[in-house]
Amino acid sequence: MSSTSIAAAGPSRAGANPALLSLLAGALAIALAPILVRVSELEPIATAFYRLVIALPFFWLGMLAERKAPKSASARVTVTDMALMGVAGLMLAGDLALWHLSITMTSVAKATLFNNCAPVFVALLGWLLFGERIGLGLIVALAVSLSGMALLIGDGLFASVGTVAEGQWQGDAIAVSTAAFYAVYLMAVKRLRSSHSTSIIMAGSSAAAALVLAVAALLEGGPLLPATAWGWAVVLALGVACHVIGQGLITHALAHLPVTFSSIGLLIQPVAAAALAWMLFGEALGPLQWLGGALALVGITLARRTSGR
Repeated sequence: MSSTSIAAAGPSRAGANPALLSLLAGALAIALAPILVRVSELEPIATAFYRLVIALPFFWLGMLAERKAPKSASARVTVTDMALMGVAGLMLAGDLALWHLSITMTSVAKATLFNNCAPVFVALLGWLLFGERIGLGLIVALAVSLSGMALLIGDGLFASVGTVAEGQWQGDAIAVSTAAFYAVYLMAVKRLRSSHSTSIIMAGSSAAAALVLAVAALLEGGPLLPATAWGWAVVLALGVACHVIGQGLITHALAHLPVTFSSIGLLIQPVAAAALAWMLFGEALGPLQWLGGALALVGITLARRTSGR
């Protein structure tokens, strides 16, 4: 696959509309994740570990069903494919660990919005790694996105103690870093989807990520098992609703939609998460935060244009 097709391949007309619905449904399912992380009994990284471990059997069952299908034509998993799944898993582990941590340090709206800055990093990495054309569009997108993020982070940095939790701006910074991990993950998955099914990719990348998170959870400290039925219900919902259904639908959609376009469609996730956080936790955004969020969304949208239409 050429470097351009990794991040800017055009969707097939036959599969574009169902794929778009799949993408949006997946994004809405994942919007539940920050709410569940916030109420989890476990530490952030341990919660991320269970999210993947609970999801793995579903992907294994999917692989088994595909192999038994009469018209199965799955490609052989090569050493290169395994290495790419390992990279995807490492990036997924970094994304989930840091994102879960940021959710406990800053608002759900900001943590989720910063995590969805992936299109900016997709465009930048496409230029750095694959020589994709960079122009005025990316420069403008970066300027607008950074301006919006500066307003959002600055709100937490300069607010007085008592009106905002101490360390909130550190949570904002951690959330921004997750976008780089997620961008590489999206690019790796897009490459793998050219020859492998959703179940194979999700099983391979999730298993690799779970191994990394298991080590990180041990280093993190804290309990490794939920103490109550509620705690188990939370991690089960994360694994099934958010990872199996949500991430699985998104991975399926990437077979038919450009990764940059997909990143834009995923912007429904921070909007839905912010609405839920407002209703459940009373996390209302102030005027400057609304302005910063709007600028960040505009910048993210502009970033997709750097890979062409």
